Amino acid sequence: MPERATSSKYRLSLGLKILLYSLLFLLLAWWGGRVAYDRAMQQLHVEGSDRLLNSIGQLRRSLGQYNYLPFLVAQNLQVRDFLRQPDEHNRTLVNRVLEQFNLVAGSTALFVLDPTGEALAYSNWRDESSQQLRSQWQQHYFQQALAGEQGQELQYQEDLETATFFMSAPIYDGGLVGVAVIRLDVPRLSEQLTTDHPLLVVSPTGELVFKSDLGWPLGQLESRLLSDGTRLQLVPHEDSMAIMHRVELDDLGWQVSTLTDIRPARQREQLVVASVLSGGVALGLLLLYLRESRQKRRLQLERLQERARSEEQQRDIINTAQVGLIHITPSGQVELVNPMAMQLFGVSAEQIRHQPVLNLLRAGFSARPLQQALGALGSERFQPLTGLEVVGQRADGSEFPMLISIRQMDRHPELGYLVTLIDISRRKRLEQALREANESLEQKVVARTQALQEAQAELVQAGKLAALGRMSASVVHELNQPMTAMRTYLAIAEKQLDNPDALVRNLRQQQQLLDRMALITGQLKTFAYRKPERIDPVSLQQVMEQVLQLFRGRFEELDLQLHFDPPPPDMKIAGDAARYEQVMINLIKNSCDAMSTRPGEHHLWISVQAIENGQMLLDVRDNGPGIEPEHRTQLFEPFFTTKEVGQGLGLGLAIVHSILRDLGGSIEPVDQAEGACFRLSMPLYQPRSE
Repeated sequence: MPERATSSKYRLSLGLKILLYSLLFLLLAWWGGRVAYDRAMQQLHVEGSDRLLNSIGQLRRSLGQYNYLPFLVAQNLQVRDFLRQPDEHNRTLVNRVLEQFNLVAGSTALFVLDPTGEALAYSNWRDESSQQLRSQWQQHYFQQALAGEQGQELQYQEDLETATFFMSAPIYDGGLVGVAVIRLDVPRLSEQLTTDHPLLVVSPTGELVFKSDLGWPLGQLESRLLSDGTRLQLVPHEDSMAIMHRVELDDLGWQVSTLTDIRPARQREQLVVASVLSGGVALGLLLLYLRESRQKRRLQLERLQERARSEEQQRDIINTAQVGLIHITPSGQVELVNPMAMQLFGVSAEQIRHQPVLNLLRAGFSARPLQQALGALGSERFQPLTGLEVVGQRADGSEFPMLISIRQMDRHPELGYLVTLIDISRRKRLEQALREANESLEQKVVARTQALQEAQAELVQAGKLAALGRMSASVVHELNQPMTAMRTYLAIAEKQLDNPDALVRNLRQQQQLLDRMALITGQLKTFAYRKPERIDPVSLQQVMEQVLQLFRGRFEELDLQLHFDPPPPDMKIAGDAARYEQVMINLIKNSCDAMSTRPGEHHLWISVQAIENGQMLLDVRDNGPGIEPEHRTQLFEPFFTTKEVGQGLGLGLAIVHSILRDLGGSIEPVDQAEGACFRLSMPLYQPRSE
């Protein structure tokens, strides 16, 4: 016990040290990852700032390519001559000049306006429509030029997806005689920018000027503070986050933004964490190896001591074992014997040592498995013998039953074999007593089983007679009334042979009585109806509409409020439309009959509850008197009814249960605080694959 406690304490101490060591390296890995991530973010911030400055420089250079064009047009002598004398000849010359300027500069269009904003000349005069030559008086860039300034304005098309940038300059000739304007489509401007990173330009009003390699609009910004005090703005980008660097151009008011993906920072963080953890695992394994080497040397010494104690304990166990143990050589000779074996046979160790083990059995006793096992001793053919029942013989000649087992010494085969002997005299006596008790019990069980079978047959016959009695009473009462009435009408008909009109009315009344009798027998036929051979898709919505149409008069009579949630038109159930209509008619009729006996408001709920495992669940619920607990187990039995005799055969719910069962569905009552509720499970239609 002290050694086991020391071992447990050692394992607990080692486990605690490993846990603390793991927590230390996890904390170190987390801290190293945070530091690496923070430094990587600082580096990305610097790189992003450089990209932003580079992008602004490119944008400035691109716009600078076009800034001179309005002044160049304003200083052109042919343009001034045209403004002094705006005839068709000069217009053609100026149009061609503007066309050449536009082609060389790569702008979208150049045009000349008079002081009223009307276009006089246009670079795209060959294909420009009149809509593009309308008056520019209201445009901001035109008003800036009239004020003697360089005009700049960003406009959007009607779809707000294409932006156009206008630049203008006044034309003087002894006074302001016109305005030179350049139009530049922003997509053409963005094509001149050579960027390998996401770039975004937004107008002062928040509208998109142009973008590259990113989505629009951007996601919600997040603020993050680095260890050096730098605050970064992060935005979602390509399933990750990116650092946004943004600056506003003073002259244009545009906001230029660049995005820098932070995934390299995440990768560096993961690399540092993995490196620290790998180093920790390697160092931990080295420490464990050194520790285990030390422990191994200590344990080897302890095992030697433990083996000596174990050998001593084994000798004590063998000597105190309650079974006989005999050590035999490969030749089958007894070598050692324990005290229990000597007690079983009534001999001493010297008497049986070096004797064949077969001498311990009854004279003339031969067991083939034992002979085979003893014959294979010392060879590879030997198979262990376990629990063979034999008869032993004591030194005084008495015999006793015993179990013998023979196994080879697994760890030291050269030592021979171990024979185990167990005296089973007491077990044999108990087996005999048990065998006699079992024979007696079997006779009692047979008699009791026969009695139970006879009682069960009597109960089944009584149930059949009870059901037959209920059916007979209901059918006889239901048929007696119309038969009695028919006898009366027949007697009256004999006296009305001379009155055809009265005779016709009499015959019609008899026809109604026959229809009623056919309805009663039809219920019995429906109950016995076979399962349909063909399964078709049935629209539950259409079935419900037809059934509810039949009950419209009954609903008005009861002043019933219907709460019906129609299922989708495309919801199809598998079966027969006529049989589903019969199911719903019986359930709604039962609810109406139940609520008719109760004053107050009447409500009926019909709704689809769920779709589960290819079955649609439909609830039919009312606020009637409900179902008595003692009647729940008999609800679906044929001819069971709580109505008075003559009010029904008791086949309604039995027919519903039978139809749904045949179609692969089911019905069950649902507990409610008020009224009755039945939940129908109907299979959804599954088209067969060709």
